Amino acid sequence: MNAKIASALFMLAAMAGSASAQQQRVIDDRIAKSMPNAYRAAECGIKPNHFKVGSAAGYLKSAIETDVPESKARILGQGQKVLLEAIEQNGQDKNPAAWYYLGRIYLHQGDLYGADTALTRSAELAPKCAEEISNYRKNAWVGLVKAGSKFEEDKNPDSALVVYREAGTIYRTSPVTYYQIAAIMNEKGQIDSAAAYFGRASDAGANTKDTTEIKVRNRSAFNQGAILLNKKSYDGAAAAFEKYLKWVPDDNEAKRGLATAYRGQGQNEKAQVLEKDLVAAGGAPGATGGAGAQDLMSAGVNLYNDKKYAEAAAAFEKAAAAEPNNRDALSNLSNTYLALKDGKKLLAAATKLVVIEPMSENALKLQGEGYKQSGNVNDAVKTAEKVLALPVDVKVTDFSPNAGGAALAATATGREAQTPTGKPIAAVPVGLVFEFLDANGAVVATQETPVPALTTGAAHDIKLTAQGAGITAWRYKRK
Repeated sequence: MNAKIASALFMLAAMAGSASAQQQRVIDDRIAKSMPNAYRAAECGIKPNHFKVGSAAGYLKSAIETDVPESKARILGQGQKVLLEAIEQNGQDKNPAAWYYLGRIYLHQGDLYGADTALTRSAELAPKCAEEISNYRKNAWVGLVKAGSKFEEDKNPDSALVVYREAGTIYRTSPVTYYQIAAIMNEKGQIDSAAAYFGRASDAGANTKDTTEIKVRNRSAFNQGAILLNKKSYDGAAAAFEKYLKWVPDDNEAKRGLATAYRGQGQNEKAQVLEKDLVAAGGAPGATGGAGAQDLMSAGVNLYNDKKYAEAAAAFEKAAAAEPNNRDALSNLSNTYLALKDGKKLLAAATKLVVIEPMSENALKLQGEGYKQSGNVNDAVKTAEKVLALPVDVKVTDFSPNAGGAALAATATGREAQTPTGKPIAAVPVGLVFEFLDANGAVVATQETPVPALTTGAAHDIKLTAQGAGITAWRYKRK
């Protein structure tokens, strides 16, 4: 048994990870220099209980107190030799002090793996010493993290990775190490590894009380969830977001991610609970803690597809209130009121929609249905006549705002226009005036575009570019 212990110690002491010789010298030197420069005997109550263990503690004290590098190395080697003899030959393999002092000697020698093995064994044999041992480990960790940060500053991420991995070996309870590794992996495009290390970071910091580490832990859990969600790894994404939301329960972006993961798992009822929370959190743009219009739209669409029409309407109502000129919000809201058979609200929403796109067949039909369900027969008939006479059906297919303006694409399709008595109406050209609006509804830019006379089913593409900052919406009118 003792021979096996010694063999394992020597094997681990010889390991240098995947570091190059130069990197390993940096690692060894950083570990050694991070140790306290004043000797302290064990403060956790363990005693040497064997003359060789006591002798090794003396060697450690002498090595720390000498200023001669050659003497330090020689004395530490003597202490290591005596302790290995005590463990192998004198039955001290169950003596926590033997492993404790051996681990500390290895740290002063810069031997990371030997120190890890010895200190782990000491803490197992003397749990009361775990905190003290952890502090020595942390000293080495700090030195290595600083070295890794310097490599990153010098644009040498590969060397930084080596050092961070070593840091994670000697001290495993900080999320910082694994977060740094994950960030480098992510930069390298190694997404699977990044997600795994973000997960290790959140696990390592699960019980931390340090405010900085709490922030790193939380960010790690969120990042892992986001990466896995993008990969459609819904089970892992759900677990990561669930963990994150226990720590940061009011983060709406994480709730949206978790709802998406639940839907990916087929757990729609769980998703609906979160989506209702998002709807309840929605409000005016910029409201603290409020869900954005896009969150509300996504939640509304999902709820609508689940036939939760009242909940969907609540989401679309808030989206439309936050962005009154949002065509998609008004269209979705109108269709939801149609499903609810709420004629009064349908009419109000569809009328706003027709103001935005007056040559949309669908918008006019929604407005007509609103009149019909509200009992306003005359206006329902007039709207139906407008639909019959509509020369083209205009649909905006893309709207892309940018910092300096916006781009818009639409298609006008010829219709079989006719009078209320069924008489055909000849195709005619149509002029359209598009207005590009800011968040307050003010016109930022205007573009006119002609639509030629189109036969039934013939299509005409419209492509417009508007200049001006702050464009968020559009509307058009017939010239």
